[in-house]
Amino acid sequence: MSPRKILLVAALLAPALAGAQERITYGVQYARAGDSRIRVSMELPAPLATPQMLIMPRAIPMGYGEQPYDRFVENLKAYGPANKALGVTRVDGPRWTIGKTGEKLRRVTYEVDLARMEREVLNGGDSSKVRPKYAGLLGYSVFAFLEGQEDAPIRLLVEGPKDWPVFSTLAPAAPAARGSVTAEAENFYALADSQIVMGPAVQIAKLEEAAPLFVVTYSEGTADTQLLAKLGLEAFRRVLAYFGGAPFPYYSIVQEFLKPIAGDHQYALSMEHMQSGTFTLDVKLAITAASSQSEQTRVLYNFAHHIAHSWIPKRAYGEGYFPFRWELAPVLDSIWFSEGFAQFAAMDALADAMPAAEAQKFRERMIEMRFRSTLAAMPAFLRQMPLVEVSRIASTRYGEDFRTGRTVFSRGGLMAAEMDQRIREQSQGKKGMRDAFRYLMAWSAREKRAFRMEELPRIIQEATGVETRDILEKWLQPMRD
Repeated sequence: MSPRKILLVAALLAPALAGAQERITYGVQYARAGDSRIRVSMELPAPLATPQMLIMPRAIPMGYGEQPYDRFVENLKAYGPANKALGVTRVDGPRWTIGKTGEKLRRVTYEVDLARMEREVLNGGDSSKVRPKYAGLLGYSVFAFLEGQEDAPIRLLVEGPKDWPVFSTLAPAAPAARGSVTAEAENFYALADSQIVMGPAVQIAKLEEAAPLFVVTYSEGTADTQLLAKLGLEAFRRVLAYFGGAPFPYYSIVQEFLKPIAGDHQYALSMEHMQSGTFTLDVKLAITAASSQSEQTRVLYNFAHHIAHSWIPKRAYGEGYFPFRWELAPVLDSIWFSEGFAQFAAMDALADAMPAAEAQKFRERMIEMRFRSTLAAMPAFLRQMPLVEVSRIASTRYGEDFRTGRTVFSRGGLMAAEMDQRIREQSQGKKGMRDAFRYLMAWSAREKRAFRMEELPRIIQEATGVETRDILEKWLQPMRD
């Protein structure tokens, strides 16, 4: 190659190399099968003046609660240039102060005790876990960040036992890479919202679509992975068609069927992420060839519901969801939208693929089962609270006291259903809430902000030509039994 061409190539590569150098590099090491701990490292692209504040998440995006992940961090160490050890001091909250004035920070290392985490976090869906042939890591449960560096781009390097498949939802592949995987994240939120799965007991299927779907399964009992993948693909296709396209390059379903490690542990709630969903269930709920049609419909709907969350509220949301506060669960006025409207979208998406008469029966059956019957079983005092007040209470108790969660999503779902019925009636069936959701997605992408509650009826009217403000105001009020 001529000197001129070498200079040209160097000039073209320089911006990319500079961008790579600016990334914070996170490393995850799980050295040996059977270990109960992982080692995490954070390497800065350039030293930062100290003191610096390291923060471990306690709040989970859309978890509506808090978990003490900082409790499981051990052997936290920090280093400056030339590998100089820096002082580390634990302070209030999930925080550590690193270094002192006049020093610089280059690297942080720590360990996370996953076995202890799973013992002490009673909701299985909120905990990372290790098994003899499996490790499943939730990003927000193992990754800390430096205050002020949340928006910095990130490179992730994951190392497992050399013969183990290693899968990251940030860079999914099937078959998974052996021993290690490298990925990139736009910022800390994207890293924390991702998952890492590894081990010879993991099964990974890639289902070719415009936006590829990966179905990752670990089961401690009998599970029909082919049927699971079929249901996942059906839910994925229907939700994508409903919203009119994918806002992500790929999507991963991470399904765990686990034997509870103790009687007080719960394996029932699933969790949504930007481009993945984690479904941690008791092995007794595993889908098999013998599962009834109603059981398969339950799985199909659960997938569709959590896939729909990648749009609502991950990309169209009320105030308080973004930017996310990692140390305390935010108090939110609009969980009724995020949960109730997303559940309605999921059932509407599934119905859209059915013949008209069957679709209507399906909508009515699901609205009755998921919303009306659920709400009727809730205590009267929850129904008689203003909906915003219930939402604020559910902000920190949604799963812990699921009566609050059921009340808020049921009232929100019935609000969406009533709006949909009016839109269909006034448009002679030409429009529905699907059109409002699609318009809201475009509005959110354009405005790059949360909608205010009072703006929602106007946005729906711009999309459909139908006024729904009175429906919103009615459902926000206390219910009268």
